Amino acid sequence: PLSDIAGVTRQVAVLAFQLGDGFTNVIVPTSAPLMATLGVCRIDWGDWAKFCWRFMLVLFAISSVVVVVAQLMGFS
Repeated sequence: PLSDIAGVTRQVAVLAFQLGDGFTNVIVPTSAPLMATLGVCRIDWGDWAKFCWRFMLVLFAISSVVVVVAQLMGFS
């Protein structure tokens, strides 16, 4: 597996994937559930992006710290 080549434990690789997947599902305009929800609520994607970018930045920073700490602790 790629995580073994990169020197990362497999659990940390899965954690990083899950955090990245969840992060992108909330902001990417090609996400069908996001666009359906915004459509039902009659919210433009641009307005949504302006509203949530700061929160997403905070989540990204926290997630990055969690992944680094998990790797340093040898999470497995």
